[in-house]
Amino acid sequence: MKKLLLLAIFIIIASPNFAQERLKHGVIYEQGQEIYAPMIGFKGVVPNGWFGTLPQEEEVFLLIPNGNSDGYMMINAHQTKINQLQKDWMQDFSLTDNIVASIKGNPEVSGNKMTAGFDVIGTHESFTCFAEAIEGGYGWTVSFILLAPTNQYETYKKNFEQLVASTTFEEPSIGTPYGDFDWANFLKDKYLMSYLSSTQYKEQNEVWLCADGNFRSKIKAKGMLKVDNPKYKGNKKGAWTAEGIGETGKLYLSFAKADDVVLDLEIKDDKIFVNGGRFFALEYSDCK
Repeated sequence: MKKLLLLAIFIIIASPNFAQERLKHGVIYEQGQEIYAPMIGFKGVVPNGWFGTLPQEEEVFLLIPNGNSDGYMMINAHQTKINQLQKDWMQDFSLTDNIVASIKGNPEVSGNKMTAGFDVIGTHESFTCFAEAIEGGYGWTVSFILLAPTNQYETYKKNFEQLVASTTFEEPSIGTPYGDFDWANFLKDKYLMSYLSSTQYKEQNEVWLCADGNFRSKIKAKGMLKVDNPKYKGNKKGAWTAEGIGETGKLYLSFAKADDVVLDLEIKDDKIFVNGGRFFALEYSDCK
């Protein structure tokens, strides 16, 4: 499906295998699996006969019928109340680069819920669109959109209702996507590596961090440690610790024959940075 252009950002956090862990771009979520967004306080379950994913570079959770039949559901979160979302629904909006939804009549509002049907323009066959929004409190409203071939609409509507019925809300518990990221736990049994090369400069830094607190390193340039001291270059050993919960942390390297080093850690967009430089963090299972 082409790039989704829904009106609000949905930053969802869930698990590829278990509840209450982060959603990963491109991971498939099968029927019956819980979707959990602690930043929003939202929980739901993938309905029978469907699977879901967060596409690369997208911020809207997308569901597709098993067998890759035509038809889509989308979950979107809005940091607003229903009365403001009602005004947005009165305007035509794009579901994809080519498909536009236009509301039929006025939305129906009952308590903290709102529903509406939409005409669909730009599809190769007749499609029907239906949306439901629930104001969950704590400043968030979650909307569910069903886009289905007209001849499949009644069948898919039952799956859609199952998705909506599974929804529960709780107080948001994490302020950022990495609010509970534990650096000390993450770095256990990890291999950190950076590599840069040009005609005038070459940098290759490698650090192996074992769960027992020992490390070994292979430094060929000053880039990672930000020092010219030759004591750090080459193959070294020592002890390591890390601290920090959240987007930033610290890595402490205690060398046997050199001064200790403190490295600044950061994670953003699922990428690891050490002292501002991009590093790859891979699993390492050869600690002895």
